[in-house]
Amino acid sequence: MTEHTSSYYAASANKYAPFDTLNESISCDVCVVGGGYTGLSSALHLAEAGFDVVVLEASRIGFGASGRNGGQLVNSYSRDIDVIEKNYGMDTARMLGSMMFEGGENHPRTYQTLSD
Repeated sequence: MTEHTSSYYAASANKYAPFDTLNESISCDVCVVGGGYTGLSSALHLAEAGFDVVVLEASRIGFGASGRNGGQLVNSYSRDIDVIEKNYGMDTARMLGSMMFEGGENHPRTYQTLSD
């Protein structure tokens, strides 16, 4: 297994034993390839919805880009909501605004669940 690039993030990460290598055929409802933010979040939400989920990761969980960034959660868009409203209408602006805040509220719960 390749070692993580030397960085603050690698040095401050919680230590855990590597998972066993998959050496047999298994069945599942959904196979998620990649144990980064997107893969783990997808796997968590699918499992919470009742699916039997398997995550395959070539190295370590969070090994790639997900484990090499500052991890800021910025719940905004590249344009202000009034610009979105002007271009796409009030309903779309409200929907996107709601999604933005919902994501900001949901992320800490997802992170905590994945960390446990």
